[in-house]
Amino acid sequence: MSWRSVIITQPTKLSVKNRQLQITQDEEWNIPLEDISSIVLETSQISISSKAISLMAENKIVMYSCNEKHLPNGILMPLARHSRELKAIKQQLNSTESFRKRCWQQIIIRKILNQAQVLKLCRKTLMEEHLRNLSQKVNSGDTENKEAIAAKGYFTSLFGKNFNREYDNVYNAALNYGYSIIRGAIARTIVSYGYIPSIGIHHKSELNNYNLADDFIEPFRPIVDLWVKQNLNSEIEFSKYTRAELVNLLNVDVKIQGKLQSVNNAINIMIASYTTALNQNDYKKLELPEILPIKIHQYE
Repeated sequence: MSWRSVIITQPTKLSVKNRQLQITQDEEWNIPLEDISSIVLETSQISISSKAISLMAENKIVMYSCNEKHLPNGILMPLARHSRELKAIKQQLNSTESFRKRCWQQIIIRKILNQAQVLKLCRKTLMEEHLRNLSQKVNSGDTENKEAIAAKGYFTSLFGKNFNREYDNVYNAALNYGYSIIRGAIARTIVSYGYIPSIGIHHKSELNNYNLADDFIEPFRPIVDLWVKQNLNSEIEFSKYTRAELVNLLNVDVKIQGKLQSVNNAINIMIASYTTALNQNDYKKLELPEILPIKIHQYE
């Protein structure tokens, strides 16, 4: 399983030789393609060979472009899909509304429980208890929008009563960046399993090519929230170091199927379990991550 995330912040030439990515700046570095899970291009001063682009796609490496604020604004993903792509698409399209609503219920329950875990780790016990109680009241399809009710109390408890997700500050810049990185990793995995990423379980925007990724990112968002809360304050700049640490969240521990896995591995397990759930028309087969204290996964 690939695990390295590469962030390019300076003028660079990218090429491939002997199945290794060559990164040429003042010095030259070589990284085996099989080790790379993602590449973030943070500067416009990058030249990249067509061979490198092709081989990165072949190796299922997701590549992000960024805008002038260093926020990811584009994703290059491989077209290579699952060997039984047509079967996967048929199952995706033929899933029942009841099945999709139950899957969404499970996703929101886990998201709220993960938010409660973040509050516990940050010693916000009063709101933590409220969220745990709220998670027990999420109905099929979350038609009562417990997700939004939880989010309102969660963010103000975590970042202060004046916090607003629309404000232009270091917290929101970091949250948006971290979410985008995880969203891209999920989108790549969805494609590799043969699914159409624009067809979601709950999200249905005709303007969104990644509705399904936006469904599955929900229980992972609190990982980013926790890191931001524990590592940033209003005096800290949205620096290269901060962005590198956010990308590295793909390698922190979560618990899924009763075992410790990196976020990257957990994403693969989650989408594989979605395949099982579709095959058996059983939403209970869906496996979702549990949040743990931030710790880099120890790969064997």
